[in-house]
Amino acid sequence: MTDEQFLSEVKRTVLAIDPQAEIWLFGSRARGDFRDDSDWDFLVLTDEPANRTLTHTIRDQLYDVELASRQLISTLVHQKGEWEDLEVTDLYQNIKDDGRQL
Repeated sequence: MTDEQFLSEVKRTVLAIDPQAEIWLFGSRARGDFRDDSDWDFLVLTDEPANRTLTHTIRDQLYDVELASRQLISTLVHQKGEWEDLEVTDLYQNIKDDGRQL
């Protein structure tokens, strides 16, 4: 599986759960300074509250992608409005500066 196929599968998997979600790749994979053993960091922004059920559903489905691709996925899930409230944080700024929307 190529990187682009992997990213397409991540996007397809998340959008099957929440068709309105935004998916952002961030971290070393987005910046291009990753190593072979680097994980894939994703931020999933939803219109619905990012409660435990939704977060677990997204992570559980992405686990199947992890197994199929043999890649390690780290996922943050936030409601869009709640994410905007975090704009003063370093994480928000890093994703804004270096992130790539799928």
